[in-house]
Amino acid sequence: MIASGHGTDILSGERTDLTGFVGTGSMAIRVLIVDDEPDIVDLLREILEASGFEVAGAPDARGALEQIKAQIFDAAIIDFNLPDMNGVMLHRQIRQMDEELAQRTLFTSGQVQSDHDLDYYMVYGGGFLSKPFEVEQVLTALDKAING
Repeated sequence: MIASGHGTDILSGERTDLTGFVGTGSMAIRVLIVDDEPDIVDLLREILEASGFEVAGAPDARGALEQIKAQIFDAAIIDFNLPDMNGVMLHRQIRQMDEELAQRTLFTSGQVQSDHDLDYYMVYGGGFLSKPFEVEQVLTALDKAING
C-alpha cells in the first residue's frame, strides 16, 4: 500500500510509478468512497490522496446521497454490502441524480457476487474491484472508470 505521495510501497519498500494516473494532474479529481468499514475508507483515502485525488467518505448509502446532493464528484467507489441498502440500489439512485457519476462508479466487495450483479456493474458502472485489492488495481480501475 502507498503510504506517502512519493509512491513508495511501505510493505516492500519499492517505488510505485504513478505517472499517467488520472489523479496526478494539476486539477484534483474528486472521488466519493462509500463503505461501512472505516479501515477500507481510510486505506482507499490514503491510496487516492497519495496519487493526487481529493477524497470524501460516507459510511452508508444515505450519507453518500447527501454528499452527492451537496457536492460534485468525478467518480465513486461503492461497497456492495452497505448497512442501509446494497450497492445496486444506491447506484440506481445515483443514476437518477447524476448519470455521469453513475457511469464512473466502481463497486467493491469481499464476497463473491452473482453473475447478474457483475453484469450490472459492468453495464451501468465503471467496474468491480474484489477485496482485498492492490494499489495498482485500484488506480487502474479508477482510471478506466473515469477515462473509459
